[in-house]
Amino acid sequence: MMKLQYALVLLFVTMFFAANAQLRYGFKTGLSIAHFTGPSEVDDAGTDLETWKNVTGFHIGATFTYKFTDNFGLRGELLYSKKGAKYTFDGQSYRVFRYDGGSTLSYGSSRYLVNINNSYLDIPVLGVARWGDFEFSAGGYVGFLIGSVGDGSLRYSGKTAPPQQFQIKDKETNNEELVFNLNYNYRKDDPGAGEGAAKVIAELGTRDVELPKTLGAYFDYTEDRGKVFNGLDYGLIGGFSYYLSSTLYAGIRLQYGLADVTNNTADLSKARINADGTSIYRDDKDKNFAVQVSVGFSF
Repeated sequence: MMKLQYALVLLFVTMFFAANAQLRYGFKTGLSIAHFTGPSEVDDAGTDLETWKNVTGFHIGATFTYKFTDNFGLRGELLYSKKGAKYTFDGQSYRVFRYDGGSTLSYGSSRYLVNINNSYLDIPVLGVARWGDFEFSAGGYVGFLIGSVGDGSLRYSGKTAPPQQFQIKDKETNNEELVFNLNYNYRKDDPGAGEGAAKVIAELGTRDVELPKTLGAYFDYTEDRGKVFNGLDYGLIGGFSYYLSSTLYAGIRLQYGLADVTNNTADLSKARINADGTSIYRDDKDKNFAVQVSVGFSF
């Protein structure tokens, strides 16, 4: 169904511009330097626990420009765009160790390092103005999420919740830090799922709990809360290009998201959990921000 929607959008855009005699077709590709913007979780002292650094991706696609005059026009684009962020969480945290017949809550410190890569079908619509070899553009865009993955690592150290505060250890190494690989598919992973044959045995005082060495995107979830990243993005876009010839140009622009890209019903807090062991989900707004550097042809 989603693929049909994408095809219909593509058909609509193509037919709209093809109906105009002054249509100019084009092609563009380049780099996308992107991250998320939004509030960070904080610890009990008010210190930020999260950061989002730039991840470098790419974009590629077609352009369709209708010229009202020699200087002004309207442009639509159909782009495949890679966005995301290098995500870090470092500090106050918890883990729930689940096993047949029960679970054990613990408090400690986590360090998550996750490279998040989201793929979008972006449709920008911009007004363009050209003076000499310079062209300025501004408008809006809508984006449809078509892929969402992440990879990285998790390190956790802590003690079981009172009254029995046992130091948690890796039974095999006797290390007081548990180390996991992260392999996330945010659109396909199931609650509680990990992967691979490798295991981590967590020693919780008088009990050992076997965990997968590689955790999925929703390993810490006990129910399906939907996907972490929303399927729809939209926002503002603007920039300028320099024409190296009558058809070849290079450009740069900013893409500022206005939509909340995270699903609040599935945005699990990593810093806090209710005393009864039930999860807390974050009601905040995270947005895409990207700088796109492109080269293109306009025919």
